[in-house]
Amino acid sequence: MKKNILLFVLFISVTAFAQKELNAYKYIVIPSRFDFQKEANQYGINLLLKYKFQQLGFEVFLDTDDLPQELRTNTCFYASPVLLTKSNMFKTRVSVELLDCYNKSLFKTQEGISTSKNFKMSYNEAVRMALKSFGDYKLKYAPVKEEVVLNEDSQLIKQEVVKQNVYVSSLENKLNSGSFSYKGEEFLLVKKGGILFEIQNKKTNVVVGKMIASGFKKGISHVEFNGKVGFGYYGENGSLIMEFMSSEDSVEMISLPKIN
Repeated sequence: MKKNILLFVLFISVTAFAQKELNAYKYIVIPSRFDFQKEANQYGINLLLKYKFQQLGFEVFLDTDDLPQELRTNTCFYASPVLLTKSNMFKTRVSVELLDCYNKSLFKTQEGISTSKNFKMSYNEAVRMALKSFGDYKLKYAPVKEEVVLNEDSQLIKQEVVKQNVYVSSLENKLNSGSFSYKGEEFLLVKKGGILFEIQNKKTNVVVGKMIASGFKKGISHVEFNGKVGFGYYGENGSLIMEFMSSEDSVEMISLPKIN
């Protein structure tokens, strides 16, 4: 009876935590080889993890797979598992921890234990036991919403935007009405309603791009600039930084220094 009560409490806790932390991610990228493994997918546990997270509702890749462009451009669009092992000649102990791109723990399972003397069997048993911590959890991808203060002409305007579990600086939390320099010209961010901003040439008023809050991560915006489409965010010095994926699958970075 006590065991059943404990499992019930554990399930409730996992579900509540997962709804707050895990539902903000729809992608999982699994290392093809963990630090303790001598080869890719040793003991079959990497593919076991892939199968399990697919069952939970995530879109899952190994890091050796051909990743979608958005995942190649920004590692903060997905979470990754690590295996924490404490093994000796008598027992194999394993827990699974999901981390974001800043190594912040999103969720950690209970420890799975196996007494099998066969390494493949023991790691599989321990991992499977650890993964039971997810209970009946199923992904319901719905990013948590929070309020962000936007500063325009000294007026504070509150807008509801997508929260993602990524650390960003205070500069990234605020869209400024300042101007930016690019190739000897000055550009402005002009608010066009909600959280949409147009990038205008200050001298000619020609619109050369736009920014709008991303549905993936707080502090990262979708951006169009001079015909290119990518992501934009603020640097520590207030500069506007844009990243675009080139045709050669390399990332092109453009920095627009802020004009004080």
